Amino acid sequence: MGTTVRQAESEGGRRLAVFGPCGATNPELERLARSTDLRELDAAASAWSGSYALALDDGAGSFTLWADPAGSCPLYVAEVDGSPVWASSSLALASLLGSRPDTAWLAAHLAHPTACVPGRSAWTGVAQIPPGHRWTAPRDGAPFSVPYWRPSSSTWSEAVDRLRLDLADGVLIRVSGREVSSDLSGGLDSSTLAAYAAQCGPVLGVTFHPKGRESGGDVDHARTVARAFPSIRHRFMALGREHLPFTDLDALVLTDEPAPSAVTIAQLCHEFALLAEEGASVHLTGDGGDTLFMPPPVHLADLARSGRLVRLARDAQAWGRLYRSSPWPVVTAAWSAPDRLAGMALPKPWLTRQATTLAESVISPEADADGLGYADRHLLAEARYVGRTAATENQLAAVYDIEMHNPYTDARVLEAVMSVPASDRWSARRYKPLLADAVVSLLPREVVRRGSKGLFAVDHHHGLRANQANVLELADGHLADLGLVRPAVLRSLLRRAVLGVDVPWGLLEPLLGTELWLRASDTATERVRWEGRP
Repeated sequence: MGTTVRQAESEGGRRLAVFGPCGATNPELERLARSTDLRELDAAASAWSGSYALALDDGAGSFTLWADPAGSCPLYVAEVDGSPVWASSSLALASLLGSRPDTAWLAAHLAHPTACVPGRSAWTGVAQIPPGHRWTAPRDGAPFSVPYWRPSSSTWSEAVDRLRLDLADGVLIRVSGREVSSDLSGGLDSSTLAAYAAQCGPVLGVTFHPKGRESGGDVDHARTVARAFPSIRHRFMALGREHLPFTDLDALVLTDEPAPSAVTIAQLCHEFALLAEEGASVHLTGDGGDTLFMPPPVHLADLARSGRLVRLARDAQAWGRLYRSSPWPVVTAAWSAPDRLAGMALPKPWLTRQATTLAESVISPEADADGLGYADRHLLAEARYVGRTAATENQLAAVYDIEMHNPYTDARVLEAVMSVPASDRWSARRYKPLLADAVVSLLPREVVRRGSKGLFAVDHHHGLRANQANVLELADGHLADLGLVRPAVLRSLLRRAVLGVDVPWGLLEPLLGTELWLRASDTATERVRWEGRP
C-alpha cells in the first residue's frame, strides 16, 4: 500500500505535495502552495497533526523537501545520471541504483542504533534527509539541506492540553471512514489510542495473551478499557509455540532497513492475517510511547551540569529506592559518563574492533540538537529511531494490505513532550505522568493509575530454545563475513540464553534482525520495480 499523497497547485506552475497523514484542510494546502515565505513553509512542516513530509516544486526549476522533525515520514535522496532523485523509501532508490547494503551504516546501526549517520542509509549511494531539515535542489547549483525546526517550551498544563489534542487529532485523521483496528494490550499507550479511535467509530481491539491464560494483569486492564467503550469489539489472540520469537524467520520480507520486529515475525504475521480476515485496513500501535513517556534518568546529567545538586540528590535517591540499589552509581554517571544513564555504554563484546572503528568514523551529532540538554538530545535520537524504523513495520503490514500507524511518532506529539523540562518528564513515583495527566478523563481510573506493564523476556528464551539451530546459524552469516561480529562470542551468548541466563535482548535483537535483513537482501528476487527511469 502506498503513502497517502495530497496535492495543491498555484499560479506559475507551483505544486505542493503532502506525503503521509496530515490534518491540514484542502484550503489550507492551497493557500500554502501560493506562499513564497520560507518561514511559513517551515512552520507548516509541523503545524498539523499527523506524520507527513512536504514537497514543493516552485515552477521555476527548484525543488524543496521538508523532512518531518520526528523522522516518522523519512525521505531519501540519491543521484542518478547526475541528477538528484528522491523517494520515501530507501529500498526504492536502492533498486533504481542497484545498490548493496552499506557496511559503514550497518556498523553504526549495530554499535549505536539510534545514532545519527549523516549522508547515508542502509543502502550505498542513498542518503536520508535528516529529520527536521529542509532539502533544496536549486535550479543552479548543488542540493543542500538546513535545519528548520526547534522544539518550543510550555508549562506542564499547556503540554498536557497539547498532547491530549494532538493525540486525538492524530488518531482522527487516520481512522475517519476506515475499517480500523488497534492494539489493546491493557497498557496506557495502546489503551489511549484504542479509546480515541472508539470515539470516532467502531474499532477492533486486539489483545495478545499466552494460551491458557485469559485473565490477570494486562488482559484484565484490556477488558476494562473495552467495557468502557462499547464501540470497541474486543478480540483475543492466544499465543502458542508457533508464535514464539525466532519462529518462521524466513517469512521476513525485505524492507528499507532492518525491522525491529524481525525476530518476532511469526507473531506479527499472525496478527496481520487476523486483521486482514477481520477486514481492517488501518491498524494503530502504541510503539513510541515508552520512548516519550518512560525515559531513563538521563536528566540527571543535565542537573549535574546546571548545578542543581539538591534535585540531583533527590532524584538519584528516588531511583535507588525504586530499583533497591545504591544511588551513587547514577550520581557518578551523571557527572562523568551520562551514556551509562541511558544504557548506551553497555559493552558489546560480539562486535569486532573493525565494526566499532567504522561506526565511529560515520556517526555525528544531530545537526539540529545544538543547545539542547543531554536528556532532550537523547529523547530526540530515540524518538527519531522509533519513527524511522516504524516505516519498516508498515512495509511488512503492506503485504497484507494493512496500513500501520504510530501516532506517538507524530511531530506534534514529540513537540508537546519536549516542550516541558526533562526533569519534569521523569518520575520514580508515577508511571508515565505526562500521558497519564493527558488521558485522566478518557480512560478508566485503574488503567491510568497502573504502575507497570507486562514483560515478555521469557518468550525470547523459550523461542530461542525451540529454534536454537536456526538462530545459532545466524552467528556465522553475513555480518561475520563483513568482519563486523565475532561469531564465537555471539554463539556463546546465545547458548547461555538457551539455558535461561539473562542476556541483553535489547542489544541482541537489532543484531539478529540485521543478519536476517541481510539474508533477505540476498535472496529477494525483486526489490522495487520502477516503470521508467526518472
